[in-house]
Amino acid sequence: MRVYHFLRAEHALDDLKRGRIKLSEVDKLNDPFELWCSAQADRQVRAVLRKWKKEMAGEVGILCFSKGWRNPVLWSHYADSHRGICLGFDVIEDRLLRPVRYVKQRTPFTLPPAKEAISELLFTKYWDWSYEQEWRGWFNLGDYSDGNYFYRFDERVQLREVIRGPLCSVPTAVINKAIKGCGTNVSVVKARLAFRSFEIVEERGGFARLR
Repeated sequence: MRVYHFLRAEHALDDLKRGRIKLSEVDKLNDPFELWCSAQADRQVRAVLRKWKKEMAGEVGILCFSKGWRNPVLWSHYADSHRGICLGFDVIEDRLLRPVRYVKQRTPFTLPPAKEAISELLFTKYWDWSYEQEWRGWFNLGDYSDGNYFYRFDERVQLREVIRGPLCSVPTAVINKAIKGCGTNVSVVKARLAFRSFEIVEERGGFARLR
């Protein structure tokens, strides 16, 4: 399964050189409703979920990807307004990630929680985030004893593409040097704005031939 991760250029280059990708920490995510997708009319439910979210923030991190890279909003929000870089990975073990479910209404939450209810909290977000087409996996931060929460490229997460954003100024030669330790079969492409749709597409010539 091919999935994508958007970054500022300097962070992408550093990850490529080090062969790793950062785990997102719960208390640093940009969605304040993360892990709070359930309705909380009951005060006791609110207290339990508040405590659980605080505990989760110290124990687990998320590996986040998008199913595609052509949405311009993704480049604007997560790749330094199109100046960044998108990394494409083949995730060999599909069980490593699960798709996020997007909903318009918060669902009821009862105590004690069922296993299915906890899973829903981990993989559910508000509908307006659906443009992300997110796939995510949860990881125990305790497995990273040095305090630096990075997942190293391995047989389950293999780098396959490096896509320079439409406004990215990093030369291809610099990227080629950065990916030397990332294995073979890694393609480097330049992206541009599409001419007939609101998409980001691969540059195959176009205006570049007129320069």
